Amino acid sequence: MPTSTFRELDTVCKALGLTFKKTKKGHMRKGFSPLNNQFVRIVIHDKAAGRDIPDGTLHGYLKDLGFGNVDAYRDFLRKQNT
Repeated sequence: MPTSTFRELDTVCKALGLTFKKTKKGHMRKGFSPLNNQFVRIVIHDKAAGRDIPDGTLHGYLKDLGFGNVDAYRDFLRKQNT
């Protein structure tokens, strides 16, 4: 199963309009996801940007953000990179 990096997740969070807040060891993206109108908070460690997100963690984040599946997330990410 293809995975995603924390950097890609951060790109998606930024595109969804989640606000940036610096934390002690990284940063947080927080706010209401426009996809499901749920409040979401995602913390990304500074040293983890290029690392792959474990599958379970990724699926939890995608559910929180309002994506139905990984393919919908990938399509959204692909549109942000073009």
